[in-house]
Amino acid sequence: MGLIIAYTIQMQDYIGTSVMSVISFLAFLIVIFPRSKISGNTEELLSYPEKRTHGDGILNTRAIVYYGDELDFSDEELTAILVKRFPYFNGLVLTEKERFIKRLQKFISSKTFKIHDKAGFKEMPVLICAAAVQLTFGLEKYMLPYFEFIHVYPEEFIRIQPSICLLEGNVSGHSINISWKHFLEGYEYPADGQNVGLHELAHALYYQTFEVEDNMDENFHDSFSSFTGSANKAYDQEKNVEGGLYSDYALKNFQEFWAESAELFFEKPREMKTFYPGLYESMKTLLNQDPGYERPSVFS
Repeated sequence: MGLIIAYTIQMQDYIGTSVMSVISFLAFLIVIFPRSKISGNTEELLSYPEKRTHGDGILNTRAIVYYGDELDFSDEELTAILVKRFPYFNGLVLTEKERFIKRLQKFISSKTFKIHDKAGFKEMPVLICAAAVQLTFGLEKYMLPYFEFIHVYPEEFIRIQPSICLLEGNVSGHSINISWKHFLEGYEYPADGQNVGLHELAHALYYQTFEVEDNMDENFHDSFSSFTGSANKAYDQEKNVEGGLYSDYALKNFQEFWAESAELFFEKPREMKTFYPGLYESMKTLLNQDPGYERPSVFS
């Protein structure tokens, strides 16, 4: 499960069992959290043929569907979007940028995008897939084929099972679900330690490797035990002594600690290195890159 707003309500405790109560409660949520236009993005709309469907696994909503292999972005289009909105890309040298674009093209073409709004922007598939490429840029296997669908919601979205809560992002079934507003904020403030895109993709990478156990990167798989050892020490210090680097939510369980470690590794690498040098070194080995260097560095 992804970053959850501190607003989780057990269905049986709050709304009883009647259908009318459920409908009334959902209407109440819509009033409190009105659906607004996507902020921070005034770029070109996606203008490809669209189909309508129902959302998967979350609250049923209408969605516009785009097939990645039909989007046909040029390398120049991708580069322009990344230069403007993706700090990680700007820190790469030319050969790494070219490699990044190739991976991004391939990743986009393998996914189906479901936009739960009236329109979709080109930045949606480009930037969300770029976050996946960023996380896995040092790995050989990076396609996450188990996750066929990427759902994009304008803001927080409602999950109704196993309990009702509002989410900024999560991974469920074959889908990665993202709040576009919070995704953009993650890259607008690239040093605050909060990046819902990296967080959810870290969950997806773990699931692809250790649950699906197919199309997994051998380096990531074999190095994770070293990360676990360092992470357990950091987890204990954060929970029982004096930490301060991780959020309270990261201490909920090991999966959330792993996902937030991925966020901090890219957004606060120097702080992680100072607080937990062993953990930082294990992350470098695990993801085969070093964002704490003078520029993002991917090992050969």
